[in-house]
Amino acid sequence: MTNTNERLRTLPLTVSNPAFLVDGTDAQFRLLIHRLLAFVGSLDAVRAGLGSMIGLSGAQYTILVCIAHLEGEHGVGVKEVASHLNYTGAFVTMETGRLVKLGLLEKQPNPNDKRRVLLTITGKAYQLLSGLAPHQQRINDTLFATLDRDGFSSLLTISEGLMKDSRSAQLLVEYLAGAGVKVTEPGSP
Repeated sequence: MTNTNERLRTLPLTVSNPAFLVDGTDAQFRLLIHRLLAFVGSLDAVRAGLGSMIGLSGAQYTILVCIAHLEGEHGVGVKEVASHLNYTGAFVTMETGRLVKLGLLEKQPNPNDKRRVLLTITGKAYQLLSGLAPHQQRINDTLFATLDRDGFSSLLTISEGLMKDSRSAQLLVEYLAGAGVKVTEPGSP
């Protein structure tokens, strides 16, 4: 049985930035992380649901919508889609291949670099996305109902910084894991 002293012990702080410490603790920071994780989970479920409404996985739906918004007059490259979504180029290539087979995307050689392709949505994809739009609007309005114009503007700015910071943190954790950093129980070999 765990004694009272063990249950009341305090874990070390998970952040050192004074801006994230309230009354000397990281409790509010951890609350933020847990809320963000819950939001990401809900966002992922919404994405999967929207994708399923048009017969796609959540990732395929995201890639299709991204291409539709970024393609412009000539199409968009895999590298740009991957960068925009923070996916790997290999993943985008694999999923766009599936979307081509479904008749939702077209690939054309990039006139500036024959080794690369430009992606555009097809008429079929346009029809699916147009049919989904009223449901997408209702869902997105519900998902972000808390925000007003100023809140939306602030979140947009904050999300840009968080994307940059998250990429740096991801590289740091990959570096540490690759360097063999392991945390084990005290006294274990």
